[in-house]
Amino acid sequence: MSDNHPGIWVLFVRKGKVFIPTMARTEAGFYMGIEPVAVLDSSDREGIQSAFLDVIRRGNPTVPTPTRATYPPDPLLKHAKVKSASEFERLVQRWKLGRYATEFVVTSYRPGKYGGAEEDPRGRESFSEKEPIEFVVSRLLDRALGASAP
Repeated sequence: MSDNHPGIWVLFVRKGKVFIPTMARTEAGFYMGIEPVAVLDSSDREGIQSAFLDVIRRGNPTVPTPTRATYPPDPLLKHAKVKSASEFERLVQRWKLGRYATEFVVTSYRPGKYGGAEEDPRGRESFSEKEPIEFVVSRLLDRALGASAP
């Protein structure tokens, strides 16, 4: 991972599987999941940690900002073998790792008031940028895998 570059990475847990998409940053500045997506059994903690560290090291590639007409399908739906985002949202737990100027922040999500999901301010944990990334990812996995049912 490049030093001091901001970034966002996410992990989804659904029905005993963990999904880790590559998070691209659009030219407009928002993030979206793209291929490749790692899919692992939620019981494979070592594999999940390795896959999450790999996606962090790849960084957040910059992609053109899609229009409404050219917005690509969410790659998670294919990997989860579901047809719609609402179907994927049922039973999913999500976690985000953000790297900011001087810290890493692990955030959990809760169901959104009007559907979808929103950050849960009670599920936020900050770490100094000096912490080893392996420690931060391990802490994220402690929380995410402890909160899921395999």
